[in-house]
Amino acid sequence: MAKFNRVWSILLLLTVALVLVWRNLQQAQRLAQPQISSSSSSSRSSLSTYNQPNESLYTTERYYEDYPQIEHPPIPPLTPRGQILQLLLKCRSRNLTFARLQHGEYWLLQNLIIGRKSRLMRCTESITYTTNGDFKFFDNLEMVAERWRAPISFAIHAPGYDLNTTLDSIQYVKNCLPGSEYINDYVTFHVYFSNLHMPEYVPYDEAAVLERPYFCELKNGTKAPPPWTLISREAMYKIAANLTYPINVGRNIARQAATTYFIFACDIELYPSLGFVEQFLDMVAANHSILALDPQQPRRVYPLPVFEIESGAPIPNDKAELLALYRDGRAQPFHMKMCFSCHTVPGQQEWLNRAPSVTDELRVWSTSLREKDFKYWEPFYVSDNQEPMFDERVTWEGQSNKRIQNYAMCLLGYEYHVLHPAYLVHSPGIKKNASSKSSRRTFAREMTRFIKKKVEPEYQVLYGRRTACVT
Repeated sequence: MAKFNRVWSILLLLTVALVLVWRNLQQAQRLAQPQISSSSSSSRSSLSTYNQPNESLYTTERYYEDYPQIEHPPIPPLTPRGQILQLLLKCRSRNLTFARLQHGEYWLLQNLIIGRKSRLMRCTESITYTTNGDFKFFDNLEMVAERWRAPISFAIHAPGYDLNTTLDSIQYVKNCLPGSEYINDYVTFHVYFSNLHMPEYVPYDEAAVLERPYFCELKNGTKAPPPWTLISREAMYKIAANLTYPINVGRNIARQAATTYFIFACDIELYPSLGFVEQFLDMVAANHSILALDPQQPRRVYPLPVFEIESGAPIPNDKAELLALYRDGRAQPFHMKMCFSCHTVPGQQEWLNRAPSVTDELRVWSTSLREKDFKYWEPFYVSDNQEPMFDERVTWEGQSNKRIQNYAMCLLGYEYHVLHPAYLVHSPGIKKNASSKSSRRTFAREMTRFIKKKVEPEYQVLYGRRTACVT
């Protein structure tokens, strides 16, 4: 009898469970087939006009068509080279999406405007040029985009009313330049400003920026001047508020937003030789030993030699054109008269003596550590974005803003694998030393004391000690 009661109890419990499952399935089926009634249609109308409270505004039901859906082209499949690199690098592709974030004391509109092709880029298919500036640097963007032709992550400092000119400048470069197509395809814009220097208006999303009026032509048919030329540097909010330029904040924002495995952290006034992105990825796909994939290997980065040319000189497209300017005395190594050791690469004279050839493929030219003759080196390089971030306590005015990061890399034993025949060239104009009485010299002296007293001891705790490494 007791056995019979136990069986009966089990059967009863199973029956109750089946009834509950059946009822849940019925409810799920009803929810999956919502009835769009006239009242729900009016709720959508009320939602769009937002005139007065409506009970349907507070329903927990959501209809797919109530929300605008932005359609983007499908992400293309990996190329054969991309497949090779994916197996090699095992990186994870991430989407570029807009976000409002806090970055220390700064509000950040990350991915405010996203490049059309950059949005579709897999992590192994390209290299992101990460850079920074304010609206006064927009005159370089067209040249960089035309020559790089790959994702560009551009962080823009826009405190106070500088944001208005920044947004106008974004519209201008996206619509009014011969190279606007490249900017639309590849440049992703990030805007940041201190919470102590808030703009009066901040765009809600990308559409709010793209709806801003812009003028490519004046009423008389002549080309409209770029917005960044209509505001003098003295009239900028940054200058009026006596703010320094947080260059390393911008560098880090641009780096953190990049979605490709390789990045090229660069200053926006530095223009690459043509075809570099494809050349680098082809080189890596063909010769895996170029990478330090074994965790036991020293970390490595891939610098390019940097040159500057005189005002009025044409931007050289390849090494042959660069050497022609060099022989004519119209090009020279970058900062040759300001800090020659800061940008001299190992084997530089041999690099310059090597005659260019149309059959030249990109390759590693020389390898070095940042010590001895190169202990003050501040190179620009391709990396896997794993090197130390830039120290955000250092401003542009204080100089040494790249040197501290390379000090950390020296402590970590990073190797620098210089490439040939690719290079960078600064926007035309030979750099000269600032006056010893300039405000920037004062900033630099104060920053040097701060680095020696505060930063170096911190880094030695974080990264270890090596007597060969200096800031």
